[in-house]
Amino acid sequence: MTFSKIVISLISGVNTYIGCWFLLNAFHILQSSKYSKTATIVFAFIFLTMGILGIYLTFEKNNTRAAFWVGFGPWILSLVFMLIVMLSSDYK
Repeated sequence: MTFSKIVISLISGVNTYIGCWFLLNAFHILQSSKYSKTATIVFAFIFLTMGILGIYLTFEKNNTRAAFWVGFGPWILSLVFMLIVMLSSDYK
C-alpha cells in the first residue's frame, strides 16, 4: 500500500465513522447531536455515502485522485450546508 492509499483510507474511515455517528443520532440511539434532525440526517447521508465511495474508489478502482477529493467532499459540503442554514434561519 502506498502512502496516499493509507491517507485516503484514514480520511474515508473517519468520514464513515462520523456518518455512522450522525445516523445513530438521527435514530435517537445516541442523543448527543446539537443540530436539528434534518441537519443530522443530511450530515449522516453525506458522510456515509462519500466515506464509502472513497473506500470504493481507493481499493476497487485504484483512482486515488478522485478518492482524495471525495474524502474531503463531505467537509466542504457540510460547511456550505451549515452556512446556508445559518443565513436562512431566524435565530431569536
